[in-house]
Amino acid sequence: MGQHTEAVWAFTVALELNPQEHRLLGNRSYCLEKLGRYKEALEDAEAALALRPGWPKGSFRKGKALKGLQRYAEAVHTFEELLRQDGAYTEAATQLKACQALLQQCGSPSSVPFLLKAKEPLCLPAGWTTRSCQDAGGTRVKKSSAGTPKRDPGQGPAVASGHPTLPPSHPARDCFPLWVGNVTSHINEKMLRGAFGRFGEIRSVRLLPGRHCAFINFSGKAEAEEAFRAMQGATVEGSKLLLQLKHPVHATPAPAPRAKGRATPGGLS
Repeated sequence: MGQHTEAVWAFTVALELNPQEHRLLGNRSYCLEKLGRYKEALEDAEAALALRPGWPKGSFRKGKALKGLQRYAEAVHTFEELLRQDGAYTEAATQLKACQALLQQCGSPSSVPFLLKAKEPLCLPAGWTTRSCQDAGGTRVKKSSAGTPKRDPGQGPAVASGHPTLPPSHPARDCFPLWVGNVTSHINEKMLRGAFGRFGEIRSVRLLPGRHCAFINFSGKAEAEEAFRAMQGATVEGSKLLLQLKHPVHATPAPAPRAKGRATPGGLS
């Protein structure tokens, strides 16, 4: 149905119940790639391959994520390896040609070692460069000075080695955005303010109906964090919310929602 945000949440809950199921990671990687969250899609694809080495679909998901990150040489290498394993994988052949064409457009000869070209764009949340805090949102992709994401022991996905710095006068500095997913058409701004207002002053609320999400911009960092802890997985108008802290000071990825009272699902098809 194209409801990829809701699917990401559902696969996350499923992984809490069965963390060793590589197909769940592959399916979530697909949804994250469709949402443009390529860094997370790559992490899921690599985790799936760690559980099931040589899984063709996992390699395909990895290649698509690398393509989304504009790491075309690595994507070419991934698709080539996949086609050596399964020469009949027509989708992989199509993606390989596309990545080779993109490499040529970028002026990056295929003979250059792909590790030299494995550079991810550094992004601040969408709208923070030109808009006020009520438009804050999006994902962050950060890297170390060597260009390689750092992974802290026990932290799960790769995290930033530092925080993006905004000018002192930047309008995004005066609020702390909380992204709220799974916002259905039955949930309006008044309901969100009622549910989250008890945690502290809210500067603004921005609903994005087409994306089934919203941004709640708190005045204080502690208030945003408390709302995140208390409301993760909470139900509003029959919809279980998925939350992410979006200010640069929150460098560590948001933890997955807790599974509360959910029945164990049946087998996968």
